Amino acid sequence: MYFSVVLPVYNNAPALCELATRLLRECRSITESFELIFVNDGSTDDSLQILNKLADSDHRIKVIALSRNFGQHPAISAGFEHVNGQYIVLMDADLQDRPEDIQRLLAELSCNDCDVVYTLKQPDKFSIPTARLSSTLYHFVFSRLVGSEVPLNIGTFRAFNHKVHSALLRFPEVNVLYGPLMFYIGFSSRIISLPFSRRPYGKSSYSLAKRIELASNSLMSYTDIPHRLTSLAGVLLLLGTLGYGMTVVIQYLLIGRSLPSGITVVILLICTLVGAVLFSLGIIGGYVFRIYQEVLRRPRYLVRSMRNISDHHQ
Repeated sequence: MYFSVVLPVYNNAPALCELATRLLRECRSITESFELIFVNDGSTDDSLQILNKLADSDHRIKVIALSRNFGQHPAISAGFEHVNGQYIVLMDADLQDRPEDIQRLLAELSCNDCDVVYTLKQPDKFSIPTARLSSTLYHFVFSRLVGSEVPLNIGTFRAFNHKVHSALLRFPEVNVLYGPLMFYIGFSSRIISLPFSRRPYGKSSYSLAKRIELASNSLMSYTDIPHRLTSLAGVLLLLGTLGYGMTVVIQYLLIGRSLPSGITVVILLICTLVGAVLFSLGIIGGYVFRIYQEVLRRPRYLVRSMRNISDHHQ
């Protein structure tokens, strides 16, 4: 069995030496046929220098250095496009995903006739409430995208076979999001629970605002929910306006007077309608911008340098 481990790296310098040591020890206990692909996503610390030294010490450690910070998912894409393994493991480089659990993922993948193994992070009293809230909000959104009950605390740490890997490479869109995409493409899967590991160094680069932005991108990229919501809002505004007009007519016919028609009511109606129109235009603009990005066909990432990766991948 030959397997690949893909790790996007962004400012994880303090954790890399320990991570590489634990990965090598764990992978050697499984098989001697493996590769560790670190994708440096424009880190501003010493991550790239450390990775290059690690790659010089072991040819199975491979490094892809992107020209700048393109984001986690383009970095993952770079790793996926350069793997050679029959099985692929995706994990974070901050030591919250334990290398010692790789063997369990691969065992589940090979023994249970499934194509993907996802992991759940079991919460503990030490986990940060804001991080739990932002992660829960994001996974709640994209669980609705795929129309299935995706666990809210599902992690990046996962393993899948070559069949799933080939399917992922068939999606050429620029704004790829592998979280919802992997559920979107289907295939048989299993979910296992793993203990929560605290981040030993630094803090997550995914703030609440970034996770909300990621959830919004998922909505725009994988569903027509924003379009449906604006259509629903338009229908509700129309019904509200018709209801208000009927109320005025009925009161005039039966009672002989109408509802107050002061400037406050007029301003309120105008502001409501203008706000609804601007909101709808914003959503349409978001779709147009995504279409524009796809039409340009710009690459997801640009590579600055590689270590221990053969020329046929480039």
